[in-house]
Amino acid sequence: MPMPVLRFLIPAFLLPVFFLACTTIEIRESDAFDNHPTVTPQSYNSEIFTLSEHTVETEDGEALNAWHLQREGALGTVLYFGGNGFLLVKSLPWIQAYETLPVNLVLFDYRGYGLSTGSPSVDGIFTDAQSVHEFLISELNANPERIILHGHSMGSLVTGRMLSELNPAAFIMESPITEINDWTRRLVPLLLRPFIRFRFDEAISQQNNLTRVAASELPALFITGTEDQITPERMAKQLYEASPSSDKTLRLIEGGGHNDLPLSQHYRDALLTFLEGVLLP
Repeated sequence: MPMPVLRFLIPAFLLPVFFLACTTIEIRESDAFDNHPTVTPQSYNSEIFTLSEHTVETEDGEALNAWHLQREGALGTVLYFGGNGFLLVKSLPWIQAYETLPVNLVLFDYRGYGLSTGSPSVDGIFTDAQSVHEFLISELNANPERIILHGHSMGSLVTGRMLSELNPAAFIMESPITEINDWTRRLVPLLLRPFIRFRFDEAISQQNNLTRVAASELPALFITGTEDQITPERMAKQLYEASPSSDKTLRLIEGGGHNDLPLSQHYRDALLTFLEGVLLP
């Protein structure tokens, strides 16, 4: 999700509520904790994947921390772009989901995240994506015709931008964003819209997955949860409808939220069906 928004989002919503009405906000015990199982190359142990850690140098001088997970008999490689809160050490649910799938997996921390150097910026993150893709081909010997892009949340915007630049075999958008203005309108309740305005840098406001998806005929999977409160299911539906691809799939995971889809067997089944359809002869 767009980074400059989140810092101010909660105060902006609560202030009008205090002025407009008396309200009670229920906070359950489970809401008080934001726990994430973590993983490191040293602690990861799998009979399926072999994990190797790499440093990827970008063209503008940053060093990105990247993980390459390999399996025997892989049909191709998935290059994963995480959301705003994604860190390699928090990637265990996605790694475990991909353990059941016939592909290698590459994940990395954007610049300024985790062990990667630099500070995040829109153009910088796109440079990161290009650099890791190039490293994947030149250093990890991946077949460029069998690379699939997978973007989650904010990472779906990275995927959309990279469609024409990296020419992947296919792409996956998980809990995707359509475009920035539509996304922020969805975040603001109707009664509070007269009180709340968002102002974005141009580099952020011009990110639009609808136009990018509409320009791509690549095989596409759009997958989201029916209970996603951050990027609602209608966004995945709109992107699916915008795609001109003759090989496109929309999967709604019943009861799924924004960050918990990899825990669902339906999610893994959807990825397996899509990947085999793209990569098998």
